[in-house]
Amino acid sequence: MKKLIQFVFTFIALTGFSQEIDTWRIGVQWGFHGNRAEFSGGMPNANARFHQNKFDGGAFNVEARYDLDKHWMGTIGLGINSFGFQYALAENYSLYHPKNHFSGIKSDFTALDVPLMIFYKFNPNCKNAKWLVGLGVSQNFVGTQTISRNFEVANDGSTNSNYLNSISSTNGGAYTMLRFAIAREKVFKRGNILNASFLFNAGFRQLAKSTVNYTVDGQNYTHDFTTNGNFAGFRLTYFFRPLQSKPTAKTSKVVKS
Repeated sequence: MKKLIQFVFTFIALTGFSQEIDTWRIGVQWGFHGNRAEFSGGMPNANARFHQNKFDGGAFNVEARYDLDKHWMGTIGLGINSFGFQYALAENYSLYHPKNHFSGIKSDFTALDVPLMIFYKFNPNCKNAKWLVGLGVSQNFVGTQTISRNFEVANDGSTNSNYLNSISSTNGGAYTMLRFAIAREKVFKRGNILNASFLFNAGFRQLAKSTVNYTVDGQNYTHDFTTNGNFAGFRLTYFFRPLQSKPTAKTSKVVKS
């Protein structure tokens, strides 16, 4: 019985390895991330009601994957991801309506994302699931854009347009970023793969800049923030079955004696 169990596990492992040697796959990827922005100028003292939040970004990619052998693979993708700035002022609110606790504005930009990564795959377990670690670069292409946002409130019938507003902009161009990933994936019997990964992205130069202005208790505040595209996020990728190469024209003949 013990030998039979060992044989079954060995067969499953060999089947999984055979689907990951010199093979190409195409996959679709979806995910989200928190984009960081750093204070870079303006007034260093902020009102207690002011909040500079992480930007909640999203991503969608089409990804090609090449498995060299059971331990090494490379990926290249093409898709879009979002980044930007997010600000809010805390308000008095009813506990029956907690969503009114903050008045916020959000400026979002979109970049064309071309990631190129190399992964090391650890040995799978008996369920054909395994860990991976990856390192690579992501080339982002951004257009020149300026976004103005304004949150207006009514005070005794009048509108205070300086209550909370921002001007955010990108210079446009190509931006190279460093990317690291820790992933877990499962190879199914038919060769398709479900991959879940945590990404860490680091930019080398300023990607976008934002100036926020707000008025609290009759005092005006202004702060500057910049982002290099740094983020930590999650990606879920579904890879289809391996692409099959076309059969060659050669045929083998069996000669009977």
